[in-house]
Amino acid sequence: MSFRSLNSPPLVAAAGAVIVAGLPFVQVGAVSMAALKVANIVAFVTNTTAVSIPGRMDGDQDARMRQGDMNPHDESTPLNNNNNIVQRNRTLVAPAGWAFAIWGPIYLGEAIFCGAQFWDPTMTAAVPSMTAPFVAANLTQSLWCASFRSSYSQGWHKYISVFMLGGTAFSLSQVPFADIASPYMIPLTMHFGWTTAATLVNLNGSLAMGDNTSERTIIAAGHLSAVVATALGIGITVTQTLPVYGFTVAWALAACSSGMKVKPDDPSASSTLKAGAKVQQILLLAGSVLSAGASIYTLLQ
Repeated sequence: MSFRSLNSPPLVAAAGAVIVAGLPFVQVGAVSMAALKVANIVAFVTNTTAVSIPGRMDGDQDARMRQGDMNPHDESTPLNNNNNIVQRNRTLVAPAGWAFAIWGPIYLGEAIFCGAQFWDPTMTAAVPSMTAPFVAANLTQSLWCASFRSSYSQGWHKYISVFMLGGTAFSLSQVPFADIASPYMIPLTMHFGWTTAATLVNLNGSLAMGDNTSERTIIAAGHLSAVVATALGIGITVTQTLPVYGFTVAWALAACSSGMKVKPDDPSASSTLKAGAKVQQILLLAGSVLSAGASIYTLLQ
């Protein structure tokens, strides 16, 4: 039996549900420190390996857009004639290619964290309290890689990837950031902020893929997502004193404003969608400024 044969929507959804639902009940008190450190490394390697496996929905286009090699609106762009991609392009929440550069410092920083748990006293002391959420986050993101594929584009299957990203953000929210004063926590905070925004991006894209999803529904989802992201960007930043989280959400919202698939002046879009896009751009920019402002506020306290 191959790993590919195990990639079935019900199985992946069940695995993610078990991880997310079980996280609050995980007790690591009886587990040795060495085992916890190894678990962190194995989970991180699993995630980075899963991310590197080709075949994710629009993976080739995404990779080349990050390098600035192609125009996502050009008909000659690979996968632009794929119906799943065409449908997803109706979304009002889609980041520009440059936004994905954030994965570089996130993965590099988390790789360093995996090493720091062996030599930094602060991180060593924090291992018991953060291993469960860190492992859960890496496993759910690995399941996102398995589910963000064309084979999951029908019915409820297309929302499994949304759940997996949401599970990643939820898992990272369980990390006791306030109790761990260390620069090694910065990449994990960035990961938390980015997956918060990415969950909303994924939700809007999956919603737009529905053949019966109206433009008004897409617009409403886009506007609500911008408001929710802003509220989380401000609320979590201020209440938990996590300026890096707010700056990351601000980065994501600015990228979504810059990378909107539907532009307010897009001649190919309907008047309804263009009007919605105009409001959406304002909401995204305002949310970016407010989230960044919340971060600056916490830094000045």
